[in-house]
Amino acid sequence: MTRAQRIITISAISATLYFLALFAIVPLPLLAQETAEKVLPVLPWWLLVSFGAYAMWTLGWNVMTIRDCPEAYHDLMKNIPLSTTHVEVVRSLAEVLHNPPFYNPNNQLINFHVALHRGRNLPAGRKHSGNGSLTLPDADTASLFLQAYGPLAFGRRRLQCERTQLIRFRAGHTIPRQEVVALIQSTQYVDPLAQEERDERANQLRSAVRITQVQFGWQCRDGQFSVEWTSSLPTNMTSPPSLGFQEESNEVWVSMGGGHHTLLDDIGTLISNVVIFRFSRVESLAYDTCSGPHPAILFSFQTAPAFEMHGTMSLGSLSSFSQGRRTRLTSFSPSHEIVAPYTSLAMRVVCDSRRDLAAFQRMAEVVNLPPGIELAPPPPSRTLFTLGTLDRIHRWIARLPYVVGFQALAILNNLHLDPLELWELRPQIMSILNEHGTPRTSEILRLFGPHVQMLGWDSDRDTDEEPPQTIRDCLRRASKDTTPLHMALRDQSKNPGWFNCHHVTVTPTRMVLAGPYPDQSNRVLRRYPKHHDHFLRVNFTDEDLLDFRWDRDVDGAQFVRERVGGVLKRGLTVAGRKFEFLAYSSSALKEHAVWFCAEFMDDKGKTWNADTIRQSLGDFSHLERYPARYGARMSQAFTATEPGITLQLDEIVMTPDIKRNGSNFTDGIGDISKYLAKKISRRLQRRPGSKKRFYLDPSAYQFRMDGFKGMIAVNHRLEGLEVMLRDSQRKFDVPRPLMEIEIAQSFWHPKPVYLNRFMIMILETLGVPARVFIELQDEAVREVEEATQTLAKCSEFLDAHGIGTSYRLSSAMLNLHKLKVGLQSETVASLNLNDEFLDRAIEFAANHVLRVMKHKARIPVKGSYTLVGVVDVHGWLQPNEVFVCIQEKDEKPEYIKGKVLITRSPQVHPGDVQFVEAIGDPPPESPFTFEKLPNCVVFSSLGDRCIPSMLSGGDLDGDEYNVILYQDLFPSEIHPPADYPLAIIKDLGRACTIDDLADWVAEYINSDILGLVADQFLLLADQSPLMARDPDCIKLAELASKAVDFAKSGTPVNRADVPSLRFPSDRRPDWSVGEVGTGRSGRMVYKSNRAIGILFRRIDLNHADRLAARRARSQRGGLGQKAEKKAEAKLERAMKDLTITGPARDVLGHPISLALLPVLRKHIDAESAIPEELTTVARKQFDAYVSELRFIASSNTITWDPLTEEEILMGTIASKTTQPRKRTTMMARLRNQTDELVKRIQAELAGDALDVDSDDLEDSLLRSWAAWQVSVLRDTAFGGKSFGFVALRSIFECLKEIEDRDERKSYVA
Repeated sequence: MTRAQRIITISAISATLYFLALFAIVPLPLLAQETAEKVLPVLPWWLLVSFGAYAMWTLGWNVMTIRDCPEAYHDLMKNIPLSTTHVEVVRSLAEVLHNPPFYNPNNQLINFHVALHRGRNLPAGRKHSGNGSLTLPDADTASLFLQAYGPLAFGRRRLQCERTQLIRFRAGHTIPRQEVVALIQSTQYVDPLAQEERDERANQLRSAVRITQVQFGWQCRDGQFSVEWTSSLPTNMTSPPSLGFQEESNEVWVSMGGGHHTLLDDIGTLISNVVIFRFSRVESLAYDTCSGPHPAILFSFQTAPAFEMHGTMSLGSLSSFSQGRRTRLTSFSPSHEIVAPYTSLAMRVVCDSRRDLAAFQRMAEVVNLPPGIELAPPPPSRTLFTLGTLDRIHRWIARLPYVVGFQALAILNNLHLDPLELWELRPQIMSILNEHGTPRTSEILRLFGPHVQMLGWDSDRDTDEEPPQTIRDCLRRASKDTTPLHMALRDQSKNPGWFNCHHVTVTPTRMVLAGPYPDQSNRVLRRYPKHHDHFLRVNFTDEDLLDFRWDRDVDGAQFVRERVGGVLKRGLTVAGRKFEFLAYSSSALKEHAVWFCAEFMDDKGKTWNADTIRQSLGDFSHLERYPARYGARMSQAFTATEPGITLQLDEIVMTPDIKRNGSNFTDGIGDISKYLAKKISRRLQRRPGSKKRFYLDPSAYQFRMDGFKGMIAVNHRLEGLEVMLRDSQRKFDVPRPLMEIEIAQSFWHPKPVYLNRFMIMILETLGVPARVFIELQDEAVREVEEATQTLAKCSEFLDAHGIGTSYRLSSAMLNLHKLKVGLQSETVASLNLNDEFLDRAIEFAANHVLRVMKHKARIPVKGSYTLVGVVDVHGWLQPNEVFVCIQEKDEKPEYIKGKVLITRSPQVHPGDVQFVEAIGDPPPESPFTFEKLPNCVVFSSLGDRCIPSMLSGGDLDGDEYNVILYQDLFPSEIHPPADYPLAIIKDLGRACTIDDLADWVAEYINSDILGLVADQFLLLADQSPLMARDPDCIKLAELASKAVDFAKSGTPVNRADVPSLRFPSDRRPDWSVGEVGTGRSGRMVYKSNRAIGILFRRIDLNHADRLAARRARSQRGGLGQKAEKKAEAKLERAMKDLTITGPARDVLGHPISLALLPVLRKHIDAESAIPEELTTVARKQFDAYVSELRFIASSNTITWDPLTEEEILMGTIASKTTQPRKRTTMMARLRNQTDELVKRIQAELAGDALDVDSDDLEDSLLRSWAAWQVSVLRDTAFGGKSFGFVALRSIFECLKEIEDRDERKSYVA
């Protein structure tokens, strides 16, 4: 019976009884007739009034208690097929609600809730009664849904779950449950089938594999596994050893058994040592099924697993750890501590039975671990890493010259050889040392490592090639590569701005040695030019060489205090030399890197160590109670700088800052005369080894000068060598009669503006529509696509994004385009390049730009500029006015006029973008008529508050500002700027020691949560309807400001103060998943409807990812011995007779050669045989170049695979990573090294042609032409293609200089 039928029946019965009583047909019991005659006639009216009063009371009560939340709607469902499951109903509804007219592709998927009613007396086997309810997030959606599928829908459309039955819908009359409403309005739709699959996957991984032993060892070169350490069962064992899969975190946990520990009652009764590694870190698996009833699993890892001690583990399966403390360990026992640095990449787990092995294999298949191979049982342990063996090795290394010992220790610590292999190589190493001396032996061993890494690699680049076959082959190859020319390329002694830096990376289990790499020097290192090998740059990372990251229940802070703090306090012994913690630079601290120093004696007989060097830097007595501020001020001396000009004290004038209303308008900036600015410019460009070439003398420099730091900008009123500094630039005193201006950065050209996710979120909050960002991104993507089609477009693309700068690829491609050379697809070119290498390299560059655009929203804004901030010290500009002069190369100055948007990255507050007024052309008699300060933004020194302080707390000590002229990005409104109190400086209340500074570095690593705060800001802004104006986002902006100041104040941001997200912690927007996914299989991803989400989805990297995945292995190993001899013989025959016939036809018939010949004929005899001495030199240059390139490829990767030549050429790294900042750091180092290498090859090719007016330019051109021919003949070898671009760069530069010289001569004549 329906509800309507019940109401009608009850009403009819009630009316019949009433009329029977009213007309006295049926007497009423217990009621007199007289009373009945008075009551019954008015009873209907009484009931009507009572009902009205009840209705009005209900209405009033609902008005008084209305909930202030978005409306939701409740629909009832009937006629659901009894065999239909909840998942099927939800998916059927999703097909409707996630398509038009309900779903707009620019919005996120509609979430809804479905409940299937069980009803009363439900028969066994049935899960619902055929009825249910559908709750939608708002009334509009429900109304639209009922119009299409409700009882009054036109055409009677209904939802179909099965072919034979339709679901009927009608509006519900009850209020939906508030918890259901809150759930669907605060979370995103999740496919129930995907959830079921995740649950099923978790179910399959729930069981534990019983094991008996865990063994670590070494995979020998003959394929055998040598067991070097075996776990022992804990005393009082109550939980047996086991292996389990942690599905949520994508990890495998291997427990060595748990036992009660009476001394550790405070952290739980059950203690267990556990090995933890991620699924993705397993490189290979092998199974030993021939060891009787106990088969074994052999894991090979890309990086060492984590060693932990767990407390309070439940007695169930391994996957049911309770919330006990997890402590990170460096090793499990004293015996394990000896072998852990060397044996952690190979682990053997012995199963309790074959059934357990089968269970592991099933679960390994579920999580897609590599397929396993059969493996023979291991032989008895070869005991490679005994304490005696290692001590013997270390004693021998300590007796070697330090730079040789460093490389020998690197071979051992970096796992290139085991101790016995290294010991067997000792006679050869000593022979090389005796024959060639210390520097060359060090170089040979440095190049030896990459050759050993390539052992066993197959090359598919050329069928004639073979990799080195033995360790001794590798050593002979490295000896051959280390030629005098190679040594000259590595020599930094004549370049005061650079030095070769030794690196050490300390991980939880080992110490990785690297380098020396060419690196920019600093003040301290330039003081001791003969003792650079007494300084170490030490990084602290996790085993994967990335920053430490901890699960919430891991006591990572204590581990960092013990591991990092212990190394900082105790020091390091490297190759027999003891190093102590010295200091750090501000930029290095962000990468968790510091400087160490060993004691040495200078030429005057004075002994220097870490303590005496710190004392010599200046007077820090006023900072002795503040370790963070003390370290920050001392870091000035370790900032990477270039030597500049030395000044007398009387040439330095002190002047007060311009302050008003508590705002410092000159914070961090001073003045310099135009004469001195030009002198510094000439010094920077003319010093030995300089790569700087300014088309315009800089008007502003970032500098360091003893205790001063900040900026200096040209002031036309100063003369001679005069410098005017301000109090805000003095950080500490240095009592010296002379001071040297050291240049950290020169500002001479405008930089482009790039959007980022923070700027986009702020601008969208302020009213800029998403379509504006979409249009900018689409235009940028089109330019990337066009770059792969023509050399001219590719040149513009590379130049705009700063790619291929080491080889000046953009210039080379533009010159080739002018010679009518084009890519294979160019129809207008006279000569087309059918070069797969170049095509791949361009694709790598495009992949890099698109990846950053997708994951960082790095979108160029044309017609806008990023400029360093300076100040109008003359007080001419009015409040909120700026002066901007842009001067590009070979162009007239352009003066910006009118309303412009100005900001500074990163933006985390709605007030971090502001409007200012640019004044345009310099008014007559203004200071800008005398000094235009090109490519700077000049702020006013008038007003109540300085503009830089309004923009993410900026100042004028080198901060750069985005000057945006693109009016579509102008927001409709501006938010007031943030104003935060100064950070409280941590005060010890006593003089701090170097141990306090060590504790501070460890605390910085633990409390550096700026990235977390910034990420939380974006996530909250994405989830909140107020976006960046949400109160929690405003609070996060303040926390971000505090986190930025943490490195100087020492006061950290408390993690508990960081606001929580709106959505559950396992729900993330799609744009936040990163390059390698969410990292946790239980984490749900929803489509963000914010601009950054839309932009993220509009770029497809599938093709680029496939390109990165098939990185050419043939490029990595170089030539083998047999192929090398064949190629060298071929090259030698060809170079003896480079004529138009025979082998030279390969060279002269190359499209680029054909394009160059008409130009070269004007200056050299390009078609005749090249003199033999030039061919010999060119070959040696190529060999030296390739040997160094191979080392660069192996030492700048973020994985364990070397870089390809295409990546090196473009200066990019294609591999994905969970920490893109690490890749950015490695790319910067890669570009530094290739810069130095190419620059030195260029110098060799230039020879004596240093005077641009000399006739030696033709000789330089001939040498460059010989180098190009070598590159063509060796283009199948590793390094051949990129060497060709070095030669092309030299050829084009020579041609330009010859043209300029002839022009000057004709002018004089």
